[in-house]
Amino acid sequence: MARPGSVSGRRVFALLAVLAMLAGACSRSDKQVESGSDKTTTSGGTSGGSSTSKLDKGGFGDLANVCGKGDAKGATDKGVTDTEIKAGTITDKGAQIRPGLDKELYDAAVAFTDWCNDKGGILGRKLSLTDLDAALYNYPSMITKGCEQDFALVGGGAALDSGGNGAREKCGLPNIAGYTVSAQARSEGLQVQPLPVPVDRDPVGAFRVLAQKDPEAIKHMGFLTGDLSSIIIAKDADIAAITPLGYKVVLDRKYGVTGESNWRPFVEDLKSKGVQVLQFVGEPENLTALQKAMKTVGYYPKYTMQQANFYDSKYAAEGGSTAKDTYVRLALYPFELAKDNQATQDYLDVMKQYNPSGKIAGLGAQGMSAWLLFATAARDCGSNLTRACLLQKAGAITKWTGGGLHGESNPGGLEPTPCFVSMKLDGDKFVYDKKTTDPDTGIYNCNPANVAKITKDFGVPPPKR
Repeated sequence: MARPGSVSGRRVFALLAVLAMLAGACSRSDKQVESGSDKTTTSGGTSGGSSTSKLDKGGFGDLANVCGKGDAKGATDKGVTDTEIKAGTITDKGAQIRPGLDKELYDAAVAFTDWCNDKGGILGRKLSLTDLDAALYNYPSMITKGCEQDFALVGGGAALDSGGNGAREKCGLPNIAGYTVSAQARSEGLQVQPLPVPVDRDPVGAFRVLAQKDPEAIKHMGFLTGDLSSIIIAKDADIAAITPLGYKVVLDRKYGVTGESNWRPFVEDLKSKGVQVLQFVGEPENLTALQKAMKTVGYYPKYTMQQANFYDSKYAAEGGSTAKDTYVRLALYPFELAKDNQATQDYLDVMKQYNPSGKIAGLGAQGMSAWLLFATAARDCGSNLTRACLLQKAGAITKWTGGGLHGESNPGGLEPTPCFVSMKLDGDKFVYDKKTTDPDTGIYNCNPANVAKITKDFGVPPPKR
């Protein structure tokens, strides 16, 4: 087992940071929410209301008849019988150096399968969930286990997912993934994701809006990035994507991925270079330390633009008092506004009823979207439920929101969602910020220009569309 300070330990921490950036993990609770200049209070809770009757009928959000009774029959493929469908969810929740890592994915899987079975399963076949806990270092053996017994992998992901060496594809095991991390895993076949993250696309919506609203500030862009290649690759993709928007990078500096004993020199460097827009690539704990140093020095960038892993209640609680002008971009509908969005409320309700001790998090909602995609495709296969049919039906879906859990993506076409919302850290809470979102579709900004094409070579072939 690697120590956090060892070379392999630092590598794991870097991968965890990339995992969080790609997946948008977060943990939320009841909050005061600001929409533009109008403040409203939302419960973010599980009041049920009109969602109860739809959930009781096997629907979710704006999706109807996701689960229910039926007469599907036949042992049509590995993991499928007349009465049962075996599906596995892979996570790293047993990781010793980061206990509970992406546990919310498995928690969502438990809640979804119990809810679905309670409504009759998928056309009468009940779901049987396999716990595939890679615990960081056991990814290859979990793939082997899934190959031996499961019909498909659903709603999971692992930080070290480059270690499979193509074994999943070789055994014909489909993956309706919650997330993928490595360039290799993101480019594999037999895979459909509700929120695709192909290596040749990069969401830039928040940066595009800022470029329109403050064209002078973007000429002074800075990056602070954890010092390992897996994180640096993600940062390089961002730079390639935003440069055509007019951004000029005046500081591109690395820091120790597990943290620094003194962040003041980094703040002084940002100040001396005149950085007005900062992206800190890493984990919330380190940004909290950096922003404490900013408060001491008396300098802050005009904008700190963060990825979805910073939408974190712990960061808000511990770092909110020293953060300033910090924004986080999301593809998911914010939990703070759950009362205004049926699917978000349904996720909370299903978790409360079927896995009340489970973790409520953005990554969990993303996993729920993957299960909904799987169930929709499996239902449409009817009695002809084979792996080939599952992938064909899932791959034919070109418009997907998880019933309304997130902005519209194109799973079959391997296109990310162009939709985003910007959340501003306001004290110890996040609020929806209308100004930096510039919404054009409900609360979202969904301009097609929000997704940039990347030509940078990541050592894997571009996906086939």
